[in-house]
Amino acid sequence: MLKDWVPHDYAGMEPPPSPRERVGVRLKPIRLTVFAFLALALCWLIIVHSVAAFLATTAPRSALFLNSNEARSLVTVADAEINSSEDRNGNTADRPRLTPQRLTILRRQIQSAVANDPLPSKAYRLLGQIAELQGSAQEAEKFMLAATRHSLDESLAVDWLMRRNFERKNYAGAAFYADVLLRSTSRMSSAMPILAHMAEDKFAKQEVERLLSANPRWRPSFFNALGPYLTDARAPFHLLLNLKDSKAPPTRKELNAYQTFLFSHKLYELGYYVWLQFLAPEEFESAGFLFNGDFEMRPSGAPFDWQWPAGGNVVVNFAPRPENPRAHALLIELGPGRVEFPRVTQAVVLAPGSYLLKGSLMGEVAGPRGLQWSVKCMGGSTIGTSEMVRGSFPNWRAFEFPFVVPEAGCSAQMVQLSLAARSPSEQLVNGEIWFDKISISRANESTPN
Repeated sequence: MLKDWVPHDYAGMEPPPSPRERVGVRLKPIRLTVFAFLALALCWLIIVHSVAAFLATTAPRSALFLNSNEARSLVTVADAEINSSEDRNGNTADRPRLTPQRLTILRRQIQSAVANDPLPSKAYRLLGQIAELQGSAQEAEKFMLAATRHSLDESLAVDWLMRRNFERKNYAGAAFYADVLLRSTSRMSSAMPILAHMAEDKFAKQEVERLLSANPRWRPSFFNALGPYLTDARAPFHLLLNLKDSKAPPTRKELNAYQTFLFSHKLYELGYYVWLQFLAPEEFESAGFLFNGDFEMRPSGAPFDWQWPAGGNVVVNFAPRPENPRAHALLIELGPGRVEFPRVTQAVVLAPGSYLLKGSLMGEVAGPRGLQWSVKCMGGSTIGTSEMVRGSFPNWRAFEFPFVVPEAGCSAQMVQLSLAARSPSEQLVNGEIWFDKISISRANESTPN
């Protein structure tokens, strides 16, 4: 058959390739080369962008060398340049190098970063800072608001808006941003001057009172830090008084912080008045010339209550009386050995005149020197001392001593119990001594007040 015929020259061989097949054979190395080039280019792009993104926070300038449009690196470099010229208080320390031309370049870089990644709040804050440096407060406010809408953790923008609202006398807005700062960052030193000024302003203080009434977690720190920013020492008193009948009344810690501030400025009479305002009814009954002289209430830590710092080889405690566990007394356990007695103290405010300090004691003190009660003018000289308590006193016995508050230079006094040691060798004492029913009365009165 004709179809079975094959020329003898091609018998047992493959048919020759067609022209198209011959062209494909020649193009195959070219395709491989193109594909290899594209694969390498893709790998390079992936590596460049991945490495640049990785270096964006640790080495932003290196990241920009790999990818000049890496958004986070542009923002980080601009942030370092703009804010390195501010000191820790936000004051401009080296602004001349940020020339108008340089600010324009930085602005373009950040705008480029926002175009590539519109989410970072820092970029909007930087645009706000640049706008302010360029003299456009209105535009700066627009960018700062955009930054805080993206993230309230952008503390520099929050700080800027707090100050801006305070300058405009928009105290509600200033209080809002101050609260954000205090809740989300440790920038208390930034918010405190604003809140202190508001606390002293009759039109603004209600916003501070509203913040404190919500009992935010920063409230105790607020009263600790408020003092240095005040020009009116009575401002915290009004804030605390406003809280007195609220759902979150002032704590002992907050009241003691204010008392410490008043004492540091020698405002003893104001401190005593403030202290009385916050005593509970049962405490007020014990507030004579001396407070809690029967030691039935646990010490509050206030200066007008009993205080003692840590000592060495000594125990100070309000303990049940040995013969009547329902009553309490001041117990001092000493030694054996060398004792670092911390002093037990209480501040009092007595008018000029003659007084008697009375009490009772029981126990034993063995050593070269004993314990001694005294009264001294605050920051001044001693105006009365008891006999030294040394020896054995198996039963309760009374003691008293007189003192005179002078007409001038003694607006407040300190009652204290101390070890009358004059040298290290006289600190070698041992024993257990009880004190109770400590009181102060005027010298011409038969019963203590």
